[in-house]
Amino acid sequence: LFGPQSIAGQEDTVSYEAGIKSDLFDKRARVSFNVFHYDVKNLQLTEVGGGGNSNTLKVAKKATGQGFELNLDAYATPNLLLTASASYNATKIKDPSLVVAGCGGGCTVTNPSNGAGSFFIDGNALPNAPKWIATVTGRYAIPTASGGEWFVYTDWSYRSKVNFFLYESVEFTGKAYTEGGLRIGYLWNDGKYEVAAFA
Repeated sequence: LFGPQSIAGQEDTVSYEAGIKSDLFDKRARVSFNVFHYDVKNLQLTEVGGGGNSNTLKVAKKATGQGFELNLDAYATPNLLLTASASYNATKIKDPSLVVAGCGGGCTVTNPSNGAGSFFIDGNALPNAPKWIATVTGRYAIPTASGGEWFVYTDWSYRSKVNFFLYESVEFTGKAYTEGGLRIGYLWNDGKYEVAAFA
């Protein structure tokens, strides 16, 4: 009702992945690692912006992604479990002729303009696709004679910056952030019940 009907052809994706998994230190630790690459033809994307701040279907001739993922779980001691994971994800839109509308007003678009209010996005990363993601956790448990368990748990996560939309702009870029948590509590009845304080 608000414009012409969007029409898109079939997306085609070809992806490759190779990796390893292994138990280490008499099965007190487990590690997995993989590398990947994918190509998508006729990728369907959502354009958000323009004077009417509308959503419009756009089709990129090609997009690519590649990177790696690493995961590690280890009992440093019988009571201390540590985990870590990291991934690198490089995505790219490949379509020299594809343009999208910028924001409806007031933002600073850093992509080249076509001179008619739209911007070329060739080479941009996919929206909401951070290059780096990482998490680390630690859990220390103290069993009790009654069968319960005191524990301390912490988790930390990191994400590099992201673009919120197809175009790049100063105002609509999500800055990198780190988030941490701490939980102290007591479990009993085989983990059925828990009381904890967290921040």
